[in-house]
Amino acid sequence: MKPYIPYSLILAAASCGMAFGAATAYTTPVGYTTNIIKAAYPGGPKNNIMSLPLVNSASWAGTVTSVSGDVLTLNVGASPLVAGAFNNINAKYPGTTVYAYYIESADGYWAQIDVSGTNSVTVEAGAGVNFSDGEAVTIRRHRTVSDLFGPNNEAGLTADPGGDFNVGDNITLIDETNGGNVILMAAPGILGAGVNTYIDTSYNDADDYPIYPDQGMQLLRQVTSDLSVTVTGEVHTKPTQIQITTGIQVRPVVLPTAVALKDLALFTGNIATGLAGSDSGDLNQADGLTIVVNGVTTAYFYSTIDLGLGIGWYDDTYAYVNDNILPAGAALIINRNNPTNSAPFIWVNPAPVIGP
Repeated sequence: MKPYIPYSLILAAASCGMAFGAATAYTTPVGYTTNIIKAAYPGGPKNNIMSLPLVNSASWAGTVTSVSGDVLTLNVGASPLVAGAFNNINAKYPGTTVYAYYIESADGYWAQIDVSGTNSVTVEAGAGVNFSDGEAVTIRRHRTVSDLFGPNNEAGLTADPGGDFNVGDNITLIDETNGGNVILMAAPGILGAGVNTYIDTSYNDADDYPIYPDQGMQLLRQVTSDLSVTVTGEVHTKPTQIQITTGIQVRPVVLPTAVALKDLALFTGNIATGLAGSDSGDLNQADGLTIVVNGVTTAYFYSTIDLGLGIGWYDDTYAYVNDNILPAGAALIINRNNPTNSAPFIWVNPAPVIGP
C-alpha cells in the first residue's frame, strides 16, 4: 500500500443513535443496492447512516507519463482531454473547496483533482508523491446527491419547497476538507422553477454536491414512514483506501455485497495500520466500532485473547460475532480513541468478491 498524504484531519462527532436498514446487493459490473431508511420516532426525527457502495463509470483511464510535484502528466495519445473538464467546483460553493473528480490507482489510493488540462491533472496539495511514472490510473466523477436520490428526488426524500431544514429530510456529510458538516435537503424549485432539486444550508444549488469515497452519510428522517432507496452504479472492483482519523467518525463500507465483519480488514494486528484490539476483554482498551442495522445499535471490539469462543470480534455483550454479516450499504461509526496509539491510519476497504 502506498503512503497516504492526508488533506485535512478534522475531528467529527457522530451520534450512535442511528438506524440502518437491511440492503440487498446485486453484483453485476453495473448493479444496485436497496437500502431501507428507517422512519422517524413518533416524537421526533431519526438519524440513519449509510454508504454509497457503487461508483460512477470511468471518465478516463490510462497511465501516468510523468509526475512533477502535484501535476500528473497523462498518456492521452491522440485524444487530448478537454481542458478544465475535471476542475474543482469551488465557484459554485463560495468560500469552500469542493472537488468534482478524483483519480485513483490500482491499490486503492485516490486523490482529489483540483484542475485539469489537455494532458494533465493537478491533484490536491501533497498528493502527487503517491503517484509514479507509468502507473495505471482511472479518473472518475464523484457520486453526487442527485446520483443517490435522483435528479428529481425520485427516491422520495421528504422535501420542503420552502427550504425548511426542520421539515425536509437532512443529508449530512462530514466535511474534512473545509471543516464541520455539510447539510443538504430536497427543496425543489426554491431557486426558481427547474433550477434545483437540492440545496445546502446557504441555499446554494446542491444538485451536484459530491459524496467522496471516504464519506459515510447521515440521513435524518423527519416522517414516520420508512423509505426505500435504490442506489445504482458501477461495481468498484478495486480496494479503496479510507483514512481513519482520531476520534469519532462515520465511514463507508465501499462494498456492494454483504460482508462478514472479520473480512473488513479493520483489525490487522498492527495498531499503526488498523483498529486497536483488547488483550484483556476490556472494551475501553480497544478502538470502538458501532454498527446500526434495522434500528438496532451494536458496539463491537476486537479481542486478541480467547474470551471463550475464539480470538476475533465480540459485541458489547461478549457474544462472538466474527462471522456476523453486514448488509450492502452499511456504514461504520468508528471511535479511534484507544489509550495506546490513536493516530490516524489508512484502512484498505477490500475489493468486493464478484460472483458469477
